[in-house]
Amino acid sequence: MKKLTLIAAVAFAALLFTSCGKHNYDEFVGTWGAEKVEYYNIDYAGNPIAASMQTYTYDPEDVDNSIRLTFRTDGTGEMRDSAIDTLYANYDPEQEIYLDTIPCSDTVLIYPFTCSFDKISQCMYMNMEGEARPYRIEIVNMDNNSFVYENQYGNDYVEKSYMKRISGKVTNTAKSSKPVRHPHNKPGSLFGSR
Repeated sequence: MKKLTLIAAVAFAALLFTSCGKHNYDEFVGTWGAEKVEYYNIDYAGNPIAASMQTYTYDPEDVDNSIRLTFRTDGTGEMRDSAIDTLYANYDPEQEIYLDTIPCSDTVLIYPFTCSFDKISQCMYMNMEGEARPYRIEIVNMDNNSFVYENQYGNDYVEKSYMKRISGKVTNTAKSSKPVRHPHNKPGSLFGSR
């Protein structure tokens, strides 16, 4: 009897372990705004290198200086970038710089995408219109009102974003008092490659 109880307890614990922390696509449906985006290099063990850390902060409810992701039930969505004030073009990979810059304050760039979510790996795959490869963002933490993802966009480069749910809320339509810094020159990252 003790053996049967032990087997049942182990099976129950295994069931709890495999079901805990698993999310599905329906939990993402809605609009999310970036609160903070971090870019950093990782060492051989996958740990962040503190000296390489770059952090960008946003008010997700500020329509003039924010980055938002909208996920729809049909697996489509869009990224709205209103924090950008300069466009960078003609990237030269040898020099690792953009050759052309175009100032464009008060601009909202909209990037449509299709997406799918893998419940086993807890990764969202996003296919941006006009991009050659999908973005693979790994969900590292999620609750009803926020999620954190990591996107390893190079051998040693990581983009980590803290997203806040904003759908269903009244958004701030007043202009922001000051512009925010925006990541750029990060080819392969979701927010910094535009």
